[in-house]
Amino acid sequence: MTSSELSDETLLQRAGGGDTRAFEQLYDRLSPRLFGLLRQMFNDEREAEDVLQEGFLYLWDHAANYDMTRSKAFTWAVMIFRNKAIDRLRALGRQSRALEAAAVESATLEHTHDAADVELESKDRSIQVRSALGTLPQEQRRLIEFAFIKGITHQAIAESLGLPLGTVKTNIRRGLLRLRDVLKGGLS
Repeated sequence: MTSSELSDETLLQRAGGGDTRAFEQLYDRLSPRLFGLLRQMFNDEREAEDVLQEGFLYLWDHAANYDMTRSKAFTWAVMIFRNKAIDRLRALGRQSRALEAAAVESATLEHTHDAADVELESKDRSIQVRSALGTLPQEQRRLIEFAFIKGITHQAIAESLGLPLGTVKTNIRRGLLRLRDVLKGGLS
């Protein structure tokens, strides 16, 4: 009986005894079908090739454990390769989840850092504006605070203070121009 006429079961038993030629023949027979199965499971040729290699290494190491009374050689091999594929898919899932978690954490930290920077800049700017407001004449400062801090309209300011609307607008405009000049000097 030539080696090409030997059954898969016989080749597997011989491989279990250390026969590398029998294992090579078994590989040549089984690998195309097993690779096709793995390629379907992964939809990625590289992953399928990696698992095929792992599976055949396992098969070589454990061929002596094969019992032909319990299953056909191909069925036994399929179970081994299926388990290897499931292990790889789980590992890829864990890796994917870990990468997603790291990306979310990184984005969160970046956002927190950016928000902290914006808050610090805002506080800095607020301190500068308050300081600059202190340099204005009292009437201009008071009108600017009414208009921009309290949000009161020019008309309402004029009516509540008993001032002409033109005077309120002029003083606010002059105060803003002075404020701009003071802030420009403080920023450069």
